[in-house]
Amino acid sequence: MQTGSDTRLRLLDAAEKVIREAHGSLQISVRRITAEADCNVASVSYHFGSLEQLGVATARRVYRRLNQERLAELQAVIDRAAPKAPGVHDILRALIGTSVRWSLDPASPYAVFLYLNRLSSLSDKPEIFDEMVQDITHHRIFADYLGRAAPWYDHGEITWRLAAALGVRSQFTRHADRCAVLTEGQIGALEAEDLIDELCRIIAPMFSRPDQAVRTLAPSASAAGRRSNTV
Repeated sequence: MQTGSDTRLRLLDAAEKVIREAHGSLQISVRRITAEADCNVASVSYHFGSLEQLGVATARRVYRRLNQERLAELQAVIDRAAPKAPGVHDILRALIGTSVRWSLDPASPYAVFLYLNRLSSLSDKPEIFDEMVQDITHHRIFADYLGRAAPWYDHGEITWRLAAALGVRSQFTRHADRCAVLTEGQIGALEAEDLIDELCRIIAPMFSRPDQAVRTLAPSASAAGRRSNTV
């Protein structure tokens, strides 16, 4: 005998499968999902309220899975570095790695996040997305370890930099075609792990000690002079 929780779980499984396999949002419908779940059409309204809310619930479940992978990777980094604290590059790798891998893998559930972005841009009920937007428990864990790796910054400075790191990540996961054009095709030549390393290399200087960051990023006086002579 199947229970309501069984039906709810089947609908979530079916929604994820339909979203992952869809070619465009028009192929994501209550009828497709309920047919996949072997449920009646009314079950979506009964268990979730609407297709939109089912989409959000599906994304929340996938998001929890992504965060579990992130935290597992962070724990592996911590274990490898023990008894020392892990470095910035390895922490950043754990932070952005899963998202980048999923975005490049057609078999991953990353399409669920793209669908969620579309839902949120069209929805007249922004409050149904609040739970995911405000779910930053795992980000706080990363902020704590980044703060240990870059103790010259206070918590506020660390969280600004963490948010910027996630922005860099999202640019390459959500707008890969644009990034490919901007980098003149270099992205397309990189495997997932190489792309993750390259992004971490670019992001990591934000967490460097301020005087080191200046020395690293500022051109030397002689180089600046050479450039000024060619303008």
